[in-house]
Amino acid sequence: MNTKTLVGGALLSAALLFGFSPAGQAYEKQTYANETKVQLKKAPSLQVQLNGLFEVENLTSREKTLLVPSANVTLSASSGTAKLTAGSDSYSAGAGFRISEIANPPEKYVKFTSPTEVRTGAGDSFASLRTMKKVEAAEYLSETDSSGVKWFNVQLPDGKQGWVSSNTSIVESSPLSLSLFKYSTLQYRGSFEAKADGNLAALYNLLSLEDYLKGVVPNEMPASWHPEALKAQAIVARSYAVNSMGLSNTAKSQVYNGYTKEDPRSNAAVTATAGVMAKHNGKPVQTFFYSTSGGQTANAWDVWGSSQTTFPYLKSVADPYESSIHSNWTDTFRSSTILGKFGFNPDTTVLYDIKAIPTGQNGEIGKVTITTSAGSKTISGKEGDIRSLFPVAKYYNQLRSNWFTMNPVKSFTVKGTGSTVQQQFSVTGSTIMAADGTTSTVQGAQVNIQTASGQVTQESDPATIVINGKGWGHRIGMSQYGANGFAQKGFKAEAIVQHYFPGTVVGK
Repeated sequence: MNTKTLVGGALLSAALLFGFSPAGQAYEKQTYANETKVQLKKAPSLQVQLNGLFEVENLTSREKTLLVPSANVTLSASSGTAKLTAGSDSYSAGAGFRISEIANPPEKYVKFTSPTEVRTGAGDSFASLRTMKKVEAAEYLSETDSSGVKWFNVQLPDGKQGWVSSNTSIVESSPLSLSLFKYSTLQYRGSFEAKADGNLAALYNLLSLEDYLKGVVPNEMPASWHPEALKAQAIVARSYAVNSMGLSNTAKSQVYNGYTKEDPRSNAAVTATAGVMAKHNGKPVQTFFYSTSGGQTANAWDVWGSSQTTFPYLKSVADPYESSIHSNWTDTFRSSTILGKFGFNPDTTVLYDIKAIPTGQNGEIGKVTITTSAGSKTISGKEGDIRSLFPVAKYYNQLRSNWFTMNPVKSFTVKGTGSTVQQQFSVTGSTIMAADGTTSTVQGAQVNIQTASGQVTQESDPATIVINGKGWGHRIGMSQYGANGFAQKGFKAEAIVQHYFPGTVVGK
C-alpha cells in the first residue's frame, strides 16, 4: 500500500512539473437569448473600462486575449481598420473586435507584473509557448515548486496549458460580482463590439433582449409610474426592438442608458412581461410610442405616409385618460425665424402671410405656405418636416407635434412709397415713409413709432406668430401619459397595448 502511494505521488509530481496536469474547466464566453445589438457611440476615440474578466477576440485573425479586470481599453480607427489599445499594448483588426464577458469565471486567475513567458514545464529551461503581456490574464489551474520558485499552471484562451513563474505572476481571486463595462458615465451589462467606420470607432453593446429592455423602460417612462403602465411600456419596447433594423441609445430609436439607470420597479415590469409582444397575423408588429397625444392619437398614413393596408394597427384612437402638461401648449415665433427656415434672408425679405394647411384626420398639419416680398413658398412633408419649420430649443429644436392651429398677428401697418399700405409681422429691413415724406430702412431690434399720444418704442420683429398645439411626439401608437392614465383607471397592460394598437394580439 505504501509503495503504491509513493509511486502515485511521484507520477503526480512529474505530471505537474512537465505540464501534463488534467485540463481544468475552461471558461466559457457568455451567450445571450435573443442577442440584441445597440450602437452606443461613434467617435475618433472611445474609452471603455472593464469591470470583470473579458475576452478580446480579433474578428480578423480570431486570436483571443483574456484581459485583467479593471483594464482600461481605448478604441480608435484608421481607414476602416479598428484599433484596440489596452495598457501599452495595441491590436488591429479590419473586421473589428468582440469583447465578451465570461459566463463562468474561474475561481482564480493569474495576472502579470511584466511580460512573462508561458513555458511547457515548470522551469526556465522549458520551451516558451507565448509571452503574456501586463494587461493579459490567464486561468489558474494549480501550482508547484521548482528549484525554490513557485510556478503556476495556467490555461490560455486558446485552450493550451503551460507554466508561469511567480517572479512575474500573481494569483488573484476572480471578481464574483456582475461583469459590467463602463463607457462615459454609464455602466452596461453584457459584452461589446468595436468596429471601424472609416476613421471613426463604433461601439456596440451586445446583450440579451430582456436585459436591454431593463436599460430602456425607466429611461422612456418614469419608474415611479403605475406598474401596469410600466408593463405596457416593456411590451411595446420589446416589440419595437425585435422589428428594428438597427438600435441606438438615443430618442431616434429607444433611449437606452444601460445598467446604471436600471430601476427595480421597471426591472420587475420587464420580468413580468418576459417575451410578451404585440402581434398582428401572428407576427410581432412595429410598435411606436411617444410622450403625449393631446387626446387623440394619429393615423400613421396621415403623419408619415405609411401604408394603411400594411399597418392597419397604427390608426387614430381616442386617448381619454391622458394627463400631461404637453396635452395643450402655445409657442410663439418671429417672422425672421420663419423666413430663415424657409430659406429666405430675413434681413432683406418681408413676411406678408403664413398659413398652416391641415391634411390629417384630426387636423394634423401637412403643409405650410408663406407669402413674402421675395415670393411665395410651400413646404409639405411628414410630421418631422413640419415640426422642424418651427424651432423650439428645449424640444429638440422643433414643435412638440404637427397637430396645431396658427394665429398670426400682424402688428404693423406700414406705408411705403406712393399710396402702398401693407400689414406686416415685422418692419426689419422695410423701407418706410415718415410723416415729412422722407424714406428710411428699418434696422436693429427696436423701432420708434409715432402715435397720437407720443412716440413709443417696440420690437421691430416681435413674436406674434402664435401656434396652439396638442401633444408631444409623432402621436402614432402608444401615448406614455395616456398609458399611465389607463393604468390608473384599472386597465391591465395587455388591454392598454391593444387599445393603442387596435387589432393586435398581446402575448408570447
